[in-house]
Amino acid sequence: MTSPTTTRKQLDDLTWLLNQPEYEHRVVDIRTFIESSEYLNAGKECWGSIKNDMEELFSGNYQEAAFCEAIGAGKSFKSSIIIAYMVYRILCLKDPQGYFGLARNSGIYFLNMSIRADQSKRVVFKEIKGRVDNSPWFQKYYPPDSDIHSELRFPKDIVIFPGNSKETFPLGLNILGAVMDEASWYTETDNKDVAEEMFNALHNRIKNRFGDKGLLVMISSPRYVDDFMEKKMRESETNPRIFTRRKKLWDSKPASFFTGEKITIDGYEIPKEFEIEAKRNLDKFKRDYMAIPSLALEPYFKQWDFVERAIDPKIECPLDEHNNIKSHIKGKPGTSYYGHIDLSLTTDATGIAFCHKEGNFIIIDFMMKIKPLQGKEVDIAQVRGVVYDLKKRGFSIHKCTFDQFQSASSIQEFNNMGINSERLSIDKDLSCYETLKEGFNTERIRMYRNEELLMEIRRLEMIEGKKINHPRLSSKDLADAVAGAVYNAVTASDISFWVGGKDKKNTPEEQSLEDATRAADGLVRYGEMGRGGRYARM
Repeated sequence: MTSPTTTRKQLDDLTWLLNQPEYEHRVVDIRTFIESSEYLNAGKECWGSIKNDMEELFSGNYQEAAFCEAIGAGKSFKSSIIIAYMVYRILCLKDPQGYFGLARNSGIYFLNMSIRADQSKRVVFKEIKGRVDNSPWFQKYYPPDSDIHSELRFPKDIVIFPGNSKETFPLGLNILGAVMDEASWYTETDNKDVAEEMFNALHNRIKNRFGDKGLLVMISSPRYVDDFMEKKMRESETNPRIFTRRKKLWDSKPASFFTGEKITIDGYEIPKEFEIEAKRNLDKFKRDYMAIPSLALEPYFKQWDFVERAIDPKIECPLDEHNNIKSHIKGKPGTSYYGHIDLSLTTDATGIAFCHKEGNFIIIDFMMKIKPLQGKEVDIAQVRGVVYDLKKRGFSIHKCTFDQFQSASSIQEFNNMGINSERLSIDKDLSCYETLKEGFNTERIRMYRNEELLMEIRRLEMIEGKKINHPRLSSKDLADAVAGAVYNAVTASDISFWVGGKDKKNTPEEQSLEDATRAADGLVRYGEMGRGGRYARM
């Protein structure tokens, strides 16, 4: 004999199905799907914060979702729940293809996209398959085909497919739902954002096949302020169809994971358990544990306070508000100036910088950024004109280098005008930037405040230990120019305070003492610097 409770549930299910004739199974809400022993039976392992997020996501009228969360916040777990629930809802339909107006036997796909194929398959076949295999509902009604191991293929031609950011297959599938795992970390170059391209391909496919009935979810820890996820988070401010969450690790995990004791670092209240990590590298800690993006993934200039100390309010900016040289700016008699021009045409701005030696310091006197007009090239004659103007103003230019293959005519013209000029590749090795960093760290550089330069420097990062670059949508034109100018000044033969010149060879004892001194001072050691000798020690 059935119990009154069971009878009531059966009556409720029957009433629901009579009102929803396109279904053969009643669709339960996401919390019931997670907690009930009839479905996933994951109530104990699923954190309350995840249940709350899932409940709000699936009860709203959303087409996209962006979860920007800390490392360790259960992103893979959340991905598996989302995809399993989307598949469950479609399997509850009598005829999914007919419901969406698709041809009979057409596959309906749900994708889990990751950076690498093995990572995507791990989520699909470990996380999702594990939930499906342990779900009485799936096993009773729609178990996946056990003979297929490249995907999860369910009855009614419903498929969960693993993919990665290097593939383009989504263009040919009927995609109803997808999760882009770690979307901020897909391959990215100056001209290409794979995450954005993948998002557009998935979004268009869902929209074209299913209108506004699909769901595209992005889950990732942040990378830096202009990355793909951050753009989606900003877009949500004006698009009510995008669901967003940004969560610190301690807001994701239950309170029982922590002692409850808090400390304050740099204005942020954090669990005491993370004190060491926060003090070791605050920017990285905020990105990894608090889901707050940094300006650069791994900042090249880590000791930012040394850069700030180089700013001298007594040094005047030589440019007015229109980026023209002020009329009273003149060169100092008897002073040799050293410059570098980071030449560009249409894609970037041209950076120009000049500096000179003054006592034991390098003074950066001049920094200018020339941006091309929309759709036009930078006027190289205008760039050369800036240098000629400085020369007329009494700047005795000892050397001015270029970093572009288009600079051959400018180098020839400068040499004909009595300005020593040659090509200097900033990107060829680390010499120029290591010299600049050394100058900041030893407090031997002085300059006026230039916000564009400071932002460029803050966003520089080391790539694979051999190249200095900037995140996509930022630049380093002015930083390159300054690095080149300082390098030219430091490596000039008349710079007497340069330590470790090309003719200097330390004895093993001298070298050991110098290495120990540099380590104690927190200075940066690097390799051979050409004419500059072994160390850019100022």
